[in-house]
Amino acid sequence: MAHIDERLPSRLVVVAGTYDGVLAGWDTVLHEKPQIEGDSTVKRNESNDGKYLKMSFALAAHEGSVRCLSVASAHVTTASASAQLSESNNKKRKRKQQEQENGTKEMIVEPGSMLSGGYDESIRIFHLHKHAEAGEFRSPSNLGTPTCSSFAPPSNSTVPSTHALVGLTSGKILLYRKKDWQVQHVLSGHEEKSGGVSCIAVHPSGKMALSGGVGDGRIVLWDLTKGRLAFVTKLPPLSSSKRTSGGRDVCIGHVCWSDDGNRYAFCRSNRVSVKDVGSGEDLLDVELPSRVNQVAFVGGEEGMFVAVACDDGSLPLLGVGNLSDSEEEAQERRAIMAIEPVDRLVAGEERFKCIESVKGGSGFLVVTANSGGVISVMDLEGGARMMLADDNDEEEEGKKKSDADSDDDEDVSSDEEEEDEDVAVEILESVRVGTGARVTNIAVWSYDDPSSKSLYDDDFKQLDAEDEVEEEKSESEEEEEEEEEEPTKGKTQMISTGKGRGNEIEMDQEALAKARELVSQAKKRQEKKKKQKKNKKKKKKET
Repeated sequence: MAHIDERLPSRLVVVAGTYDGVLAGWDTVLHEKPQIEGDSTVKRNESNDGKYLKMSFALAAHEGSVRCLSVASAHVTTASASAQLSESNNKKRKRKQQEQENGTKEMIVEPGSMLSGGYDESIRIFHLHKHAEAGEFRSPSNLGTPTCSSFAPPSNSTVPSTHALVGLTSGKILLYRKKDWQVQHVLSGHEEKSGGVSCIAVHPSGKMALSGGVGDGRIVLWDLTKGRLAFVTKLPPLSSSKRTSGGRDVCIGHVCWSDDGNRYAFCRSNRVSVKDVGSGEDLLDVELPSRVNQVAFVGGEEGMFVAVACDDGSLPLLGVGNLSDSEEEAQERRAIMAIEPVDRLVAGEERFKCIESVKGGSGFLVVTANSGGVISVMDLEGGARMMLADDNDEEEEGKKKSDADSDDDEDVSSDEEEEDEDVAVEILESVRVGTGARVTNIAVWSYDDPSSKSLYDDDFKQLDAEDEVEEEKSESEEEEEEEEEEPTKGKTQMISTGKGRGNEIEMDQEALAKARELVSQAKKRQEKKKKQKKNKKKKKKET
C-alpha cells in the first residue's frame, strides 16, 4: 500500500470562513522571516511530527459571516526574489552573476491572492504568498451583499489569474480587473427579487463562466472575453413531492467544472446533474435522499466521478458516464455511499457543508468541511476502484464460470481477503477551526511537483516500521478473533459518521489548542475594532 504522503500533492493550502467573520488557513509550508542572507521567506516544514497541514493564520476579516472565499491560481517567483529585497547592490550583482553562471533559476510556485466577501458588504484581498493584506473595498451600495466569487482563470489553472468575479444579492456579477481591482464589467443575468446569484464557477481556460440563481432556476453561461451573456438555461421545477420549503427546489446550490472543461455539474435541492459541454446532453441526473449542499469532480482517464456533500452527513460517490455509452449503461449508473448518513437528526454538527476537489496527488482527493468546524482531506480512490472492479467482474463473469471448482474456491477466498481490506473513503488529515466555529465556505489551492521528493518519507517509514512490529505482536490475537467472528462479505465497506463508525477522526490536541488560541485572538481584535469605532462615533457626536 502506498504511503499517505504519496497520495497527497506537494503543497496544499486550505482556507475556511466562518459565521463569526474569521478566516483560518492551513498550509503544508511554514512561513518565516529570513534569518540568513539568501534564505527565502518560505521554509518547508521539516519537523518530524508527521503532520501534513499546519495552521498558518487566523484573523477576523469581516463584521458578520464570510459569504464567499476564493484563491487565485499559482504565483511563480524565483527562489532569490524575496531575499533580494533586503540585499545591497553589491550582493545583488553577485547573485545575478551566480545565476548567470548556473544558467537556471530555481522557481517557486506559491498560491496567489485570496478574496473574501462578507455580510458587511466588504471585500478584502490578501497575498497568501506574503501573508499580507493587499487591500479592502466595498461592493457598490445599490448592488447588495457579496454571495459568491471566483477568480479567472480559477485556482486549479496553470495560467495566472487576471480577473475576479463577485456575485451579489442584486443578481449582478461584478468583473474586477485583478491588476488594479477596478470594475471592468457589470454582468446582468439573474433576478434581484429571487435572491440574486448563488454560485459562480469559472472554466479552466478562464474564458467563460457559469453562474446559478438563488430563486430564478437559471444557469447562465458568460463569455468573459467579451463581458456579456452567452446562453441561459431555465431549469424546470422539480416534482411537487420532492420540493422543499423556502424555494430550495429552484435554487442552484452549487456548480463546478471538470478539470478538462468538458463537463459541468450542479445541484439543487436533492438532485445532482452532470452535463456535457459540447452537446448539452445529460451525463447524470439523479435524486438523492437528502438535500445536496455542494458537488466536486474526482477521477481521470479511467473514469470520472462526482463526490456529493449532503445535509444528512452522507457522502455519495456517483459515476459519470460518456456520450458514447449505450442506453443500458446510461440507465445503470454506478454509485456508492462512501460515508453513510447519520442515524439521528442532524442539528448542524455532522452535515457536510462544503466539498472541494484537490488537483494533483491520487486524483481522487477532496477537502470537506462540516458545520462543526472539522475540515478533512479524504481519498475516495477506494470507492472509485470498487465501482470499476464491479464493471470488470461483470465482463469476466462468463470466464469465471468455466474455471474448475478448486480454482474457484481459491480465487473467491483470496478475493474476499482483498475486498475486506478495501474501504470506500480514507481520511488522510483532519483539522478544526476551533470550538464553536461554524464554517460557511472553504477555498483550496494545491500544487503537485512530480520531481520533488516527499518531505515526510522518513516520518512515515518510521511509523510503518512501528506498525509492522505492532502487527506482528497482535497477529495471533487477530487470528483468534477472525476464527470466532464470521468474515464480512460484500465488496463495499461503508464508513459511517454516526455512532460506532469504523474510521474516527483523531484531532491533534496541540494543533487544536493553537487553532482555538488564534481564533480567540482574532475575535478579541475584532471586538477592539468595534469599540474603537463606537468611541469615534461618540466623539464625533459630542463635537
